[in-house]
Parts: sequence; C-alpha cells; structure tokens
Amino acid sequence: MPHPIKQNRSRSPMWYFEQNYSLLLDMLKDTRLMELGRVQFELGCYPVALEILEKTRYTLLLKISQQFASANFMLADVVFTVRVYQDAQLAEVISYQGRHSIQYKYPYPNEGMYAPDEKRQCNLLLHDWLNACSRLNYKETLIESC
Repeated sequence: MPHPIKQNRSRSPMWYFEQNYSLLLDMLKDTRLMELGRVQFELGCYPVALEILEKTRYTLLLKISQQFASANFMLADVVFTVRVYQDAQLAEVISYQGRHSIQYKYPYPNEGMYAPDEKRQCNLLLHDWLNACSRLNYKETLIESC
C-alpha cells in the first residue's frame, strides 16, 4: 500500500532563492533600510537587526541577526549573511552562524558535521524565519535609525 503523503517534487532547486528574494523585497519595501543602512525590530521579545554590508548596482549584501542573549536558556544568536541578486531576483544565504562559503553538497559523514544539503537547509531556515517575521507583524516594533 503506497504512503498517503505525497512529496512535492515540483519545486525547482531555485525555488528557495526566489521565495527568499520575494520575502526580503517585501521587507525592504516596508522599511527604510535602503535609505538608512540599518533597521531594527523585535520578533517576539528578541531584537532583530537588518544591516546593509555592501551595495552595488546589481547586488546587495545583508546581515540579518536576531539576538537571544537576554534569554534564560542557552540559545545561539541567529546570524545570516544574505546576497541579494537584484537583476536575477534571487536571495542566497552565503554565511550562517559565522560559517562562510557554504557548499551546495557535502559528503556524509564529514569533518564539520554539515548536513549533506547544508546550503538548502540554510536557505530553508531563512525562508521560515522571513515567514515568521511576516506572521508576527514585525512592522509594529520597527525602529528605523541610522
């Protein structure tokens, strides 16, 4: 008897990059990040900062961080570095938690204990995180400052 849950195999490998771009673009439209270079808001009760690290004609390099230092439990801060390709309309996680140059595929097991699809997992996490920002209405706690 076949399993009743169907897997969605119709998503292209670029789907996550395209969706992250769309969600980030909505966030950029709602804030003055392009003008100020840095904005902050709270997600739950934890501060989030978006900062432009580099801006060129066709790309944008963003640092997205959420701090959990005030929490009573051991939880590492979330830090993404995201390259936004404005001409191709894609957004890609290029570093996560200080790990740079994330490869598309890793052998398993490996020395760093990375998932075989680490790049995909990081982009999925960014996608879920951006969706959470939208659902939790980050605009209510937006602090736009220089």
